[in-house]
Amino acid sequence: MSMFMGNTSQYSYANVDQEKLNLAEIQFDATSKTFNKILKTCEAKCLPHEYGESDLNTGESCCIDRCVSKYVKANLLIGTNFQEKRVNPYNNMPEYEKVRSMMTGQGGQSNNRS
Repeated sequence: MSMFMGNTSQYSYANVDQEKLNLAEIQFDATSKTFNKILKTCEAKCLPHEYGESDLNTGESCCIDRCVSKYVKANLLIGTNFQEKRVNPYNNMPEYEKVRSMMTGQGGQSNNRS
């Protein structure tokens, strides 16, 4: 018996949809890549390479806030532009190709992660 989830035998009859798991994995990978890209970009722009203190100062915090905000807005604008112009992202984005192949029933089991 789990202290957090109650009796775990109640989940023994739960059905797991493999397609939903695959899509969740792709979404997690895309979110993780975006987060890591924001982290690297904003760190390079806003933080000095020589650390004098363990905490961020006001200027660094403001810079990081602006950097993340700009990155998120840019992603939103690009996504909106893709949708408005109906650009086919499958041509050059492997994550979309993986989703499309899964949706059409081709499997898409390639684990090409960078």
